[in-house]
Order: sequence, then C-alpha cells, then structure tokens
Amino acid sequence: MDKKVIPAILTDTLNHLEEEVKRVENFADFVQVDYVDGYFAPEIACCEAKIIREVDILPSLEVHLMVEEPIHQVKEWFKAGASRIVGQIEEMEEQLDFVTYVSKMGLEVGLALNLETPITDLDFDVVEGLNVILLMAHEVGVQGSPFRRDVLRKVTDLRSRYSHLNIEIDGGINKDTIVDALRAGANYFAVGSDIFNAKNPQAEYDQLLSLLK
Repeated sequence: MDKKVIPAILTDTLNHLEEEVKRVENFADFVQVDYVDGYFAPEIACCEAKIIREVDILPSLEVHLMVEEPIHQVKEWFKAGASRIVGQIEEMEEQLDFVTYVSKMGLEVGLALNLETPITDLDFDVVEGLNVILLMAHEVGVQGSPFRRDVLRKVTDLRSRYSHLNIEIDGGINKDTIVDALRAGANYFAVGSDIFNAKNPQAEYDQLLSLLK
C-alpha cells in the first residue's frame, strides 16, 4: 500500500496560495487545498474553484471540501483541475450521490469525517468505491491545532474493516505523531504547518517520508 505525505494548504489569499504551491511543487507529487465556505466551519479559506483555475497548481490536486452539500462544488473543482475530491459527510445529504458524481467525472473520490464523527456515520455500502477516507485529527479549518490522539482508535477500527483502503489523517501531523498514525493503520498524511512553517520544506517533507519506511 502506498504511503504518502501530502502538503496541505489552508489560506485566505490567492497570493499566499500561489507562494505555498511554489514552495512544494518541485518535490511533492500531490498537494491538498482546503476549501472552507464559512458555514460548515466558521473560517473561510481561499479560494473558490473558479479562481484557482487561473493558478498553475500541481497536476495532482486533492481538494478537501469543508462545505455544506459538497456535491454542488464538484463540477467547478473538476474544471479547476482537481485530481481527487474529498467531501465532509456531516452536511452531505447522500454519500452515494456524492461518490457517484465525483467518480463519473473521472476523478478520485474520498469521504471525510470530523474528529467527533463516528465511523458508523459512513455509508458502508459506498466505502468500497472510495479512493480514500480522510479522518480529521483536530477541529476542521484550523491549521496548526494540536493532534488529537483519539483519532487513532478510528483509524484502527477502519483498518480492521478495510485492509486495502487508503486512510488519510489530516491535522497535527509532524515527526512526533506520524509514526503513531502509521502504526494505527493510516497510510496518507496531510501535513500543513509542519512543512510550510519549516525553514526548509523539502527537508521536512523528506524526513516525514523517511519515518514511513
């Protein structure tokens, strides 16, 4: 099973988004952009898909939609060049509809759960059709918050049910937490502050990858 470190960008300006992409585009094969609408979570993150279309984003772009009814955002993010779209289930009327729609666009698809959302809220009939399940390890939309270890039980539970499922942890991942998340069963790791606040983002990225071996 592949193990990936995915630089995650949460910002409120287009200029900053472009700057952050340039800092990682030479070494990261995937980048995550978080989009928060201000309703699902109180923060608002840049940028709408129609704006990002003008940015030279990496070929492999994961979009994490922290919005009400993420299915309404899919078409625009497809046009913006997304490779994978992950939607939060908490404000999603039908998980099957979202997964089916994203898949019909030819994109990879994922479902995301807040820290307090039990995995039993997943529609288990659609899990086999997913490319990834993303588990938040801290509050949605607040980059830099500490890692909450109670997420590890959810990881272990999911891994025991689905041996080949990609499980992504998002929130508080750094050199001190990535190994615990790996041992619990995660194999994708969205990393924001630890990479982008480093003096040398590539060195930090490489060190995190080395801990996954």
